Amino acid sequence: MRWLLLLHIAAMLCWCGVLIYLPALISGIAAQRINLQGEQVHLPRMIFNLILTPMALVAIISGTLVFAIKQIITFWLVIKLTLVVGLVICHTFNGWLILKMEKGAGKRLNVLCFLCGITSLILITSIISLVLAKPRLGVIL
Repeated sequence: MRWLLLLHIAAMLCWCGVLIYLPALISGIAAQRINLQGEQVHLPRMIFNLILTPMALVAIISGTLVFAIKQIITFWLVIKLTLVVGLVICHTFNGWLILKMEKGAGKRLNVLCFLCGITSLILITSIISLVLAKPRLGVIL
């Protein structure tokens, strides 16, 4: 059981780290305003397809197995899963940003990347805070 929890934590670290990094990478490539045909353009898509998405799947599946095996259904878990849905939306938004970057989308791409990165960071911080506070949250609620 501990190996499953360790797998979940490791996958979450990778997923969350790339969720914060990828919008900055997309913004940096888009800001160069050069012909978007080099290897740089393919890097965000490669990271999205080969790192971000597999780590998201491993994190979600292992997390589901952790609380299914332990048979945990509590209020804080429902809140955590709601925040994870927000991370999945940010994940999907990163894919959309990659498509916009590849099409040479306009000036708003940097702002959208910033908002995506900040939203991901807020959600990640909220999830970590909630998981660390869960014993006290049970007493409060």
